[in-house]
Amino acid sequence: MIFTYLITAGLIIASLVIQGHPSFDVLRIAGVKPDLLFIIVIYFGYSFGSFYGEVTGFVGGLLHDAISNSPIGFLAFSKMALGFVVGMFGRAVFKENILTVLLLLFIASLAKGVLSLFLAFVFHQAAVSDILSIIIPEAFYNAILAPPLFFLLDRLFEHELSREGY
Repeated sequence: MIFTYLITAGLIIASLVIQGHPSFDVLRIAGVKPDLLFIIVIYFGYSFGSFYGEVTGFVGGLLHDAISNSPIGFLAFSKMALGFVVGMFGRAVFKENILTVLLLLFIASLAKGVLSLFLAFVFHQAAVSDILSIIIPEAFYNAILAPPLFFLLDRLFEHELSREGY
């Protein structure tokens, strides 16, 4: 189990480096970068349950808040909430079907975007036009990247998943 925690920490740090460092701006399509940390949080919530998803989302979100310009807890809340929700309903979704993974990540990314937009309204830093210019393109981008990342993460955690009976 300690192996799983160490690999999880490494994945969170690697995704934050990719997310925050300007040299990875080549990943931008139409001005939008994928939220790799969010994809990882959804994977852990889906594969290991709601508690692991929410803890990974909270810790990763706090670290994401630390490297971004947002208030502390702003990104952590949406990642934690959706990691928990996907963990609760994750067992009902078949991961072997690519379409269900695409749909799961698309809907979860839209929910994260709407929740973040609502929180940004509270802090007076948002516009409704962000839905079309940021949230929907990011949801598509996350959904397209999810199946290959889920496949790689399944191979990485194959032993742990078989031991836990998932």
